[in-house]
Amino acid sequence: MGFLYSVVGFLIAIGILVAVHEFGHFWVARKLGVKVLKFSIGFGKPLWKTVGGVDKTEYVVAAIPLGGYVKMLGEGDPDAPVLESEKHRAFDNQPIWKRSLIILAGPGINFLFAILLFSILGLQTVERLDPVFGQAPLASAVSLAGVKEGDRLVSVDGREVDFLAHQQLYIMNRVLQGSDIEMQVLSGGSVRSVTIETQGIPIYNINPGSMMYQLGIVPPSPPITSEIHHVAPESPAESAGIRQGDVVVSISGQPVESWRELSTLISPNPGKELEIIVQRSGLNKTFLITPKATPFNGGEIGVIGVRPKPTSYSPDQLVSVSKGPWASFMAGLDQTWQMSTVTLRMLGKMLTLQVSHKNVNGPIMIANVAGQAIQVGLDYYIHILAVISISLGVMNLLPIPILDGGHLLVHLIEGVAGKKAALNFFAVGQRVGIFILIGFMGLAFYNDIFKLLN
Repeated sequence: MGFLYSVVGFLIAIGILVAVHEFGHFWVARKLGVKVLKFSIGFGKPLWKTVGGVDKTEYVVAAIPLGGYVKMLGEGDPDAPVLESEKHRAFDNQPIWKRSLIILAGPGINFLFAILLFSILGLQTVERLDPVFGQAPLASAVSLAGVKEGDRLVSVDGREVDFLAHQQLYIMNRVLQGSDIEMQVLSGGSVRSVTIETQGIPIYNINPGSMMYQLGIVPPSPPITSEIHHVAPESPAESAGIRQGDVVVSISGQPVESWRELSTLISPNPGKELEIIVQRSGLNKTFLITPKATPFNGGEIGVIGVRPKPTSYSPDQLVSVSKGPWASFMAGLDQTWQMSTVTLRMLGKMLTLQVSHKNVNGPIMIANVAGQAIQVGLDYYIHILAVISISLGVMNLLPIPILDGGHLLVHLIEGVAGKKAALNFFAVGQRVGIFILIGFMGLAFYNDIFKLLN
């Protein structure tokens, strides 16, 4: 079933996003008086086609769903000569500004579509984590700046914070830039300003979740009891006789009421025998367990191979977030901008080998994520659609001749050096562009398969 969800989720997502992208080219071309001959979603053998409109445009859904195209009159096609009466409607005969607008319309509508989807999601009332700091790692930037557990995050560089992860994309942009962040923090009844230094944050394997943890922007832990939910096979706990459902009462004479206390008493004692008392079926049982030494952050901690019972955040740890239409639109606009700039910066850092190539995902991982999103719910699927739409817009604006950005570069060269120079550049650049795209897709497929196998 997971495979089926992935296929269906992928086909729906790609179908919608390709249709949106190509519609941008199609609509602007028509509005600017250019004749459109064909509108195709997909490549290869047509699965469905029809002809419609005054221009008898051919509309096609083809077999290979990894893209699409809009074919316009006079796009340098020697097999489709332009009649004298229609020369004014040929794409190649349009001024540079018209051709550029038609090319820009594809990526442009991808960004507009993302803004629309984010705006729709923003209209809903949702529960998010209250912007209160949990216990930050000791060496994190937040901890070093003096922020304590229970302090409240008010704003980031003057940007208001509604929930803990509200400005996550903005913060990621600042980390990728290596720029310090000014936070307003409510602590002890008064608001103070703290500077968070980002220079030491490793970015090679960066992702939003790990970045927030490394900075120390972590939520308070949900109230987790000391009940054991899982015992790892062949672990010290299993060898000693600990079972699922046991509740840890004390460790070496120290009372235990929460999982944090359990962890605090076990972690610093690798290789040291501990007396652990658990409650089982109303009776106390005593076990002697030696935590296994496990590498962690350049040192060692003790683990016994147990996991807590899953729990949810309490209502007082959550905040209800809702926005009106204008605020939702502005939030959607900002989210689209932040995500676009993060994507561009990540690509730039990859080229300079500062960020891992493993961040490049291809169709297999997109299908996997889309399949999971369908199972989680419509809201998450819409969010994923918006994210992929932004990626599609950004990728198409790259100055590679076979992409929209490459065509815009050719138009720029034409405006500066003339049409002949632009055609010469395009002839060479197209071959290079195909080579780059094949290499990029090869990397994406390699990463997808590696992630699936591991």
